[in-house]
Amino acid sequence: MIPEGFISSLLERADIVDVIGRYVTLKKSGRNFMACCPFHKEKTPSFSVSPSKQIFKCFGCGKAGNAIGFLMDIEHLEFPEAVRRLADIYGMQVPEDNSPHRQEERARAKTLGEYMKEAADFYSETLKATPRAIDYLKQREITGETALRFGLGFSPDGWHGLQAIFPGEKYLAKELLEVGLVLEKNGSRYDAFRGRIMFPIRSPKGLVIGFGARTMKGDEQPKYLNSPETPIYHKGSELYGLYEGRSAVIDRARAIVCEGYMDVIQLSQAGFREAVAALGTSITPEHVKKLFKLTDTVYFSFDGDSAGRKAARRALEAALPVIQDGQAARFVLLPPEHDPDSLIKAEGAEGYEREIEKALPLTEFLKSLLIEGKSLTYAEERVKLTAEAKPLILSMKQAPVLRLALMREIARLARLQLEDLEREWNTGAPERTVLPPMDISTDFGPAGQRWNSGPTAAGRFSRWGGAGSYGRGWQPRRQSYFEPRVRAKDVRERMLQCFLAYPGLLSDFTPQIEDEFVTSESASSQYIVEVWRAAAHEDGSVTNTAALLACLEKSPNYDHYARLLAEEMTIETPQEAARLELKRGFLELELDQVKDRLLKLSEEPATADTLAKMKPLAKRSRDIEALISEAAEEEKDWRRRAEEQSRTAAFAQSEKGRADVAYSNNPKVRALQEHLFGKAAMDEAAKTALSVREPTAAQTSVAAVAARNGAPATHPPRSAGKSENTQVSSTQTSAVAARAARVFGSFGAPPPSGGALGVHPLNAGVSAPAAAAPVQSARSRRDEIAEALMAQAEKRTGRTLQTNDEFMSEESSPGPMPEPPKGLTDLPSDAELAGWSDDWSEAEEAQAEPQIPADMPPSGLGRKAR
Repeated sequence: MIPEGFISSLLERADIVDVIGRYVTLKKSGRNFMACCPFHKEKTPSFSVSPSKQIFKCFGCGKAGNAIGFLMDIEHLEFPEAVRRLADIYGMQVPEDNSPHRQEERARAKTLGEYMKEAADFYSETLKATPRAIDYLKQREITGETALRFGLGFSPDGWHGLQAIFPGEKYLAKELLEVGLVLEKNGSRYDAFRGRIMFPIRSPKGLVIGFGARTMKGDEQPKYLNSPETPIYHKGSELYGLYEGRSAVIDRARAIVCEGYMDVIQLSQAGFREAVAALGTSITPEHVKKLFKLTDTVYFSFDGDSAGRKAARRALEAALPVIQDGQAARFVLLPPEHDPDSLIKAEGAEGYEREIEKALPLTEFLKSLLIEGKSLTYAEERVKLTAEAKPLILSMKQAPVLRLALMREIARLARLQLEDLEREWNTGAPERTVLPPMDISTDFGPAGQRWNSGPTAAGRFSRWGGAGSYGRGWQPRRQSYFEPRVRAKDVRERMLQCFLAYPGLLSDFTPQIEDEFVTSESASSQYIVEVWRAAAHEDGSVTNTAALLACLEKSPNYDHYARLLAEEMTIETPQEAARLELKRGFLELELDQVKDRLLKLSEEPATADTLAKMKPLAKRSRDIEALISEAAEEEKDWRRRAEEQSRTAAFAQSEKGRADVAYSNNPKVRALQEHLFGKAAMDEAAKTALSVREPTAAQTSVAAVAARNGAPATHPPRSAGKSENTQVSSTQTSAVAARAARVFGSFGAPPPSGGALGVHPLNAGVSAPAAAAPVQSARSRRDEIAEALMAQAEKRTGRTLQTNDEFMSEESSPGPMPEPPKGLTDLPSDAELAGWSDDWSEAEEAQAEPQIPADMPPSGLGRKAR
């Protein structure tokens, strides 16, 4: 057995992107890598590999796992072989269990295998020297090539034929008796197989581990003999023909299960090399599971007589516990007079392929078995049907969707509702109703009264009973709206998902896990406990998702964990967000407990003792609700910051290679610039510099304001808040003009020092009605600046951001500016805008430090002048 510590270390060292990249071409897509799935045919990539979690998932066929699981699927290896393969890739030596007991077992298995190989070689040579055995195979239409491929042989008629290769004391070795080659009676030994055609049974590695033997005499019984169970041979898990047909099963994406050795050989010879057979026993779940590891479709093909139909039913019972959603079991019902061997001889490969095409799906075969011999007209017969179906359906632990579909079919046959069947079989998921917060005050009603519920005369629920009358029973306030039921298990499953994605968080929340989940009987709680214990198995060293999956490999809940991880790959929750979700989840679970206790106390008489117990619980309930609100806000703030950082990174990437762009030094204007169009991704065609022959939006705005105030075009607008009759001095006008030039200089060519500016029709900064308005207000000042910024943004992006008349009209309602993006709260107020031209000096501007969010990009609105 390979130590789990080594497996964890191996997965910590391995890079799943490197491992999978050896088989498929991966392309970066966001945080993950994508490719077309190597396990099924597709044109659009749905195979995702997560380097952070070291797992893969195909959203087309459902395959998922870690690096070891990928090697098991892609190379069809068993777990130990896949571990050794991965260790070879990274130059690590797999530690072997070198205890004396284990060394003895390996030596013993090697010795037994050597005895079996010598016997197989002996039987094969004997066949070549026995004409009647060769004639028998020819009579059965078995070619020499097929006999060689399956290693067929012949055991001599004598009682001690094996003494030819195991002479003297070697024939008396206990190993011969242990592997079933010889039998012992009354102190004497003799060969177990005499005068029979020998069928070697090989392991997946091709080693001979047992024999099947068929008599050549028609009346001799038993017709077949088989090796007994040995340390190297287990009938319940081995399949005849699987070693020879393994590649065909994979290539043809199907396996055909027959009853006997001859069926397998005849089908293989006819071209159906994917045929296998059970070994002297019925099909077991282990057999089916082994086949489903190689293919998603298994056909069961047995004789057409009643015995064959019974074998098919046993195969169905073996398939139901191991089949998974997306896999298919089909049943080939041959004509009563045929088995696969005789059908091939009578109708050839084409005839058998036709029978394969007519195979019944699992659903139809199951229904035919349940209906057989029943008259569903009568309720008693339908009850029998549900009773027979119940153990079969409840055994389906690995295919919840298929199980639900089959339950619907059975409910329809029994003329029942699905809900009735679920209730009868106890398969419905239990639901817990999370009640809305109770409004518990210090006034708990009269002592000795029970809490009743009843509407008042007005149709509302009051704290006191009846129509507000005293003493008719205290009632808690109720919400007037419908409160949807919330399954508490969903909270735990989401927490389990976070723990699986980031095992390192398990140690951070160990106290909460011990308090909340260890003693809980709910399935979701026990899932979390199992994962928590698995991660702590190696002294808390399991912090990698892939290593954690390896520790959970043998868990019966492994598929559930893999499904949750597959869902998480689509969500891609960052670790900090998962931590915050867990923090809030534990609070919500505690709140549920407090509310449950309050609800139970509410059903007791309102005695002083009961009220004393409720007061601290009510306070704790309010405290937890406050903590949940804080946790939710913390989570919301973190997600907002993460989103802004992501947008900034994307913006920085889009700005790569561009020339530097200048923002205004004024933090207020700079924030407004970024709000309007500083983060917009601009197309290359929209980045062309404005023509110097056209007046810019800033020039147009200055001209319009000058015309509005009756001042020369070089003068900027008057300060907001001044009376419209107030005269502006020439000194003040010059200062404001210089300020306007500095403010708008970043958006185009500076305004000329003199002369009137015409309003260009395409760049008009103010609508005609607004330009003619004589009133100057703080709002108009703000609108003028925003309009200039907006016009420049439209020029650069080539798209209309907002209709000027709707945005700039002075008659419009004096509402706030358009809602800024989250995080941008440092926009100028009306009062601040009004005072810019009065109290902003060049010295202050030079020293000003922009008060903007830390994630704003370093680039600006327009290119620097060259």
